[in-house]
Amino acid sequence: MMISLDERGKQCPIPIVDTKKALEPLGVGEVVETVVDNEISAQNLKKFADQRQYAYEMEKVSDTEYRVRLTVTEAAKELQGKGDATFNEQDYQACGIPAAAPQGYIVVISSDSMGEPEKELGKILLKGFLFALSKKEDVPKKIIFYNGGARLTCEGSESLDDLRELEKSGAEIATCGTCLKFQNLEDKLKVGGVTNMYEITEALTGPYRVVKPC
Repeated sequence: MMISLDERGKQCPIPIVDTKKALEPLGVGEVVETVVDNEISAQNLKKFADQRQYAYEMEKVSDTEYRVRLTVTEAAKELQGKGDATFNEQDYQACGIPAAAPQGYIVVISSDSMGEPEKELGKILLKGFLFALSKKEDVPKKIIFYNGGARLTCEGSESLDDLRELEKSGAEIATCGTCLKFQNLEDKLKVGGVTNMYEITEALTGPYRVVKPC
């Protein structure tokens, strides 16, 4: 049996998430073929396969079509049998999502774009980061949004569903009140609550590891 997935145009970690879900019910020798449109996505799937002990094959059809085939092995099924089938820390390493410190961690977002210099690319990357974060078993204790990052919790943000999922999983979503006021967004907040600089300072200097993607 072979399942085919067309993941072209999808940002990391979506191809990994979808491939993993397709693999879980399969038996030894069965295959998932995932089509992606760039070599980086193909290599991310290879890292996932190596971590999970699936057999990996990749065929480059063109510069915008890579066919990745993952075959279920005895070792991969054994990992699943040990309860290691969830999407966890190993799987996120390919996309740069950090592991949590033993005592927990908080995430601080100060922009609506991740990295420089390409602003539009940065928005895509940050959207992918928040999606990946929402799929982790160990969600952050708190996610703080300030300056341009405050726009991500407000009306029109493409990440609202992911942030609501994080909140439902136990992460506190906190947006700087001064930032909302400065940007005339006070009545646009759609997820989480309002925080202040005192609480932000307490969080950043507290016991939790701080993750700042932007």
